[in-house]
Amino acid sequence: MKKQVILLIYCLLGLQAFAQYKEVGAFLGTSNYMGDLSGQRLSNQHYHGTMGVFARYNANKRFSIKASLLKGMISGNDANALKETDRMRNLSFRTNLTELAFTGEMNISEYNIRAGKGSVPYVFMGLAITHFNPQAEMHGTWYDLQPLHTEGKQYFRNTMAIPFGLGMRFNISYKLNIGLEFGARFTTTDYLDDVSSYYPDVASMRISNPLSAALSYRTPEVTGSFGENPMGKARGDANNNDIYVFAGVNVSVNLTDKYGLDFDEKYDVFKEHLKKPKTEKQQQKSLEKSKYKQKRLPFWKKQEMQPVVKKRL
Repeated sequence: MKKQVILLIYCLLGLQAFAQYKEVGAFLGTSNYMGDLSGQRLSNQHYHGTMGVFARYNANKRFSIKASLLKGMISGNDANALKETDRMRNLSFRTNLTELAFTGEMNISEYNIRAGKGSVPYVFMGLAITHFNPQAEMHGTWYDLQPLHTEGKQYFRNTMAIPFGLGMRFNISYKLNIGLEFGARFTTTDYLDDVSSYYPDVASMRISNPLSAALSYRTPEVTGSFGENPMGKARGDANNNDIYVFAGVNVSVNLTDKYGLDFDEKYDVFKEHLKKPKTEKQQQKSLEKSKYKQKRLPFWKKQEMQPVVKKRL
């Protein structure tokens, strides 16, 4: 029996060395994007709030796997553009983003909260699926742009993305962690902002679908006249896909205790062997605490305890 206990302790210490445990947490931050409508002057109106939840599995001291669900918003407006040609184009958009991502995190140095190594920079990379729905405002009403085919093309409102970035995390206690994270998402679409290539035949579109034409070619709102049909002229840059960025703070809770084991009753018997024996000072303190609790008991509780004490004596 003694040999079996010793073997179990060694196995337990081996698991502890791998530092395998899980975390769950929340993310709060900001979002922005780089695309055809991002050539703006610095403006706070295009930084939007982002929030979400995540779960992280710490496989060892160097590597973790994370699953996250984040929700944010991005926007752009030619009215804030640096170039006059972009301001004359007069396009704008906003879209909510919902991202489901799976990423691998590599710690630059060892991260082991049970060894006092509780702060570490890390890099991450992975794969994400993102849902988006670009909209534009006209005369006080917001319109979904994808069904209007403003460039005469069909595209999907879901895209694959590659999250890539860096972060810094700090362990506050055996239970709590806090971190900073910045990550760019390289998407497989150029239509997060509904702008990509060339103007369609806007003159014909004005007859068949006036709303699509008005939201496709918005220069007349600046000039006051339709002018020439812009068909075939560049509306965006199809050579570069859109990129969006999330940055913020995350807070997580470790689903483990200080012995490196999940909160499960079946492990309790093993944890006893890892506890350090109390010092004489700690034993004296525990005894004084116990006596203090007994003094504060109601008199009827004290009477109930007296027979028990006599039996033990």
